[in-house]
Amino acid sequence: MLVNTGSNTAEVHLNFFADVTGTPLSLPLSFPQSGAGSTTTASTVDQTLAAGASLTIRSTGSLSGPATVGSAQLSTNGNVSGLVIFRYNPNGQEAVIPFESRNASAYVLAFDNTAGTATGVAINSVSSQPVDVPVVIHDDTGAQIGTDTLKLAANGHLSFLLVTDKYSATANKRGTIEFVRPAGAQIGVLGIRIPVTNTFTTLPALAK
Repeated sequence: MLVNTGSNTAEVHLNFFADVTGTPLSLPLSFPQSGAGSTTTASTVDQTLAAGASLTIRSTGSLSGPATVGSAQLSTNGNVSGLVIFRYNPNGQEAVIPFESRNASAYVLAFDNTAGTATGVAINSVSSQPVDVPVVIHDDTGAQIGTDTLKLAANGHLSFLLVTDKYSATANKRGTIEFVRPAGAQIGVLGIRIPVTNTFTTLPALAK
């Protein structure tokens, strides 16, 4: 959902990028406010929003085959922001995250991988060039338990589960994972907390 909180009409450009490669990603999109109920497939959305207006866009990801993974980037000439609602259809669970508009020097995610809880991480780059993102991991006492460098393609995106996919040192621990913004680029970071009941919630990143 996008909202124009400004006092003037604004142009909105929403671009979708594929996982890992950062290439344009075509998704099935629908616009409930139009009332038509039809779906179009596109990698971009260009709209004009009047002052105070909102725009709702729905996507089911891939209509067939494996899950679709990637990122969305919003640009505007006005005061437009918004939020994304993630839905897990098997149990109807939803979680909400606002669009990232900060440009902090680093972002920190708190994780809790105890009692069977898992932590998912997604990171994307807003850059026309490949970037390297330094990573520093601490346990809940502040002790450093790991470092890494993530390589992101131009407009690239990566997602992974702690322990299962990366950073086994975080198993059965609580702590933080820090992602440092590369020079000349902007990044976004999001965490997902996944209890054994799959009643997941988002973990917003803290700006540093």
